[in-house]
Amino acid sequence: MSRTHPKALVTYASCAIGLLYADRLARRGYDLVLLANNPDRPIALTRILQAETDVAVEVVAVDLSTDQGLQDVEARFVEEKGFDLVVNNLDLPAGKPLLEDQALNLDRLIGMNVKAYARLAAVAAHSMARRRQGAIINVASAIAFAPEVATGVYGASKAFLVALTRTMQAELTHQNVYVQLVLTGAVRTDVWPFPACAPEAIPGMMTAADLVNAAMVGFDRREAITIPRW
Repeated sequence: MSRTHPKALVTYASCAIGLLYADRLARRGYDLVLLANNPDRPIALTRILQAETDVAVEVVAVDLSTDQGLQDVEARFVEEKGFDLVVNNLDLPAGKPLLEDQALNLDRLIGMNVKAYARLAAVAAHSMARRRQGAIINVASAIAFAPEVATGVYGASKAFLVALTRTMQAELTHQNVYVQLVLTGAVRTDVWPFPACAPEAIPGMMTAADLVNAAMVGFDRREAITIPRW
């Protein structure tokens, strides 16, 4: 990849939010590495971006719920090359109350939303701190502050991401590394993790495009926490 452009890594690039981040960053001149468990949608976006921009886009199919997948990303894309921007958008949606969930589901959710998320955040932080430059966008959810919604461990995993990001901000502020925490609200995306409440029942729900556009405004303003409103 050319070093004439800054480089960005976007995780969970097969979902609407990840795809929109990729689109917006490409149009700002970032070369992209898009991580996705299903590469079909990122590949389709790549064709559009290659026709409309001069950036380089690489799509990597990887399962970040596995140790091997995590190790491959840590070694190849962060420690060896380094990135100017990392969008940490990992998310395994699950909306069951704790008393209705199963151990296997809990393991999968924690493995993605806590373990994988923290591993990538940590290796990105190390890489950028060594170079004393870079930015990290951690996408979490306001569900972290709403236990009454009864999302069980899913909501708790988002609370972990909030605490992790605030810790990163405290540690990296002296390393010239900017860390933004984006707290999503109710967003109309291709994945809706709360079967007990249909998205049609929520008036004025924000679109994924509105969310990413607002989050990028907060990024430009160097906000510590951005909570897009719908």
